Amino acid sequence: MIIMKNIFNEQCITYSQMNLIFNARIFWRRLTIWTRIYIVSRYLGIGTAEVSFDRLYLENLDFGDMLRILFSRSISDEYSQLLNQFSIGLRELITAQLEGDLDAVRQNIDRLLQNADQRAAFLASINPYFNEEEWRNLLITYLQDTIEEASLFASGDYRMDIEYFDRLIALTNTMGDTFAQALYDYITSGAENANNLPPQDSQRCLTYEQMNLIYDIRMFWFDLIDWVRALMLSKYNDVGNEDEVYARLQQVVAEYVNNLNEFFGETPGANELQVELNAYVSLIDSLITAQKAGNTEEIDRITRQLYQNADERAASVSSINPFWDENEWRTRLYNNLRSTLEESTMFLTGDYARNLDIFSTLMDQAESSSDYFAQGLLNYLFL
Repeated sequence: MIIMKNIFNEQCITYSQMNLIFNARIFWRRLTIWTRIYIVSRYLGIGTAEVSFDRLYLENLDFGDMLRILFSRSISDEYSQLLNQFSIGLRELITAQLEGDLDAVRQNIDRLLQNADQRAAFLASINPYFNEEEWRNLLITYLQDTIEEASLFASGDYRMDIEYFDRLIALTNTMGDTFAQALYDYITSGAENANNLPPQDSQRCLTYEQMNLIYDIRMFWFDLIDWVRALMLSKYNDVGNEDEVYARLQQVVAEYVNNLNEFFGETPGANELQVELNAYVSLIDSLITAQKAGNTEEIDRITRQLYQNADERAASVSSINPFWDENEWRTRLYNNLRSTLEESTMFLTGDYARNLDIFSTLMDQAESSSDYFAQGLLNYLFL
């Protein structure tokens, strides 16, 4: 049987197709972030491993819910179980490595490779547009990169950590695109579940390049909270090179503003925003230093400056695009700031269970803000 594919038209990505791609990419991004947090908890004792694992487990269930839109409950549940087997296999691998049991390490790596085979075969069995060999290669590469990242934390040598994590993030985009393409082919093939198909709004579309630019802009919110957390880990717990993490956080800001300028053209608001975001990064760094020193006066002063900085950023962002409301952004930035301040305090006190609750909130805030941001970009293009 010849499978005819409806490859995404790079000159016309519809709104529904774009959302399909974004949702798939964001799932892999969230999974990678929570996997990293779990790895840190196991090797460095930062946080409760059981709580971190529970967060990872919930991400797998959420992915099953996404599949349920097109496939049956039993299919989504079965794939969630396969994802959880991957997480369990990773847990057992780390346990064996910590115990120095090399035989168990090899056995668990074999189980994880078998899980990659099973997931690739399962995807191909539910949708002929999932290429089994392609997905086996992607999942094995993801497994290998994850194990390499874990090995860095096991060794305490963090020199390559930023490079490995960036590589994993890039891989999540490829996996998201490949996953979305297969779902799109399934949707447009006349397959079952026609009542659940998203509208094919072909009259409003973007180029693939525009879609990627919008995605890169909205991912700023995830990158910001993730690398701020990495800075906290570095300063509070000596995880990684503090200067390198700080530089990576500044790179997040620079890439974000460059993307805004590419989308809107050079604007005074974007240039002001870059100055304000760099000030935010510097203030967060100073806040952590003051908290470690127990300097309450300095903490209060910096906190006031952070809220003033949020006001300035809300004004700058709203000046770039009329579809971004200043008051809405002020509320979102205040919420993010309150959560970030509390996250830092929980690192200081060692309350890692509460710390993970806060980071989960920050992840949800990032996704909500990125949705709002993307809608403003689309309104700017289409209205």
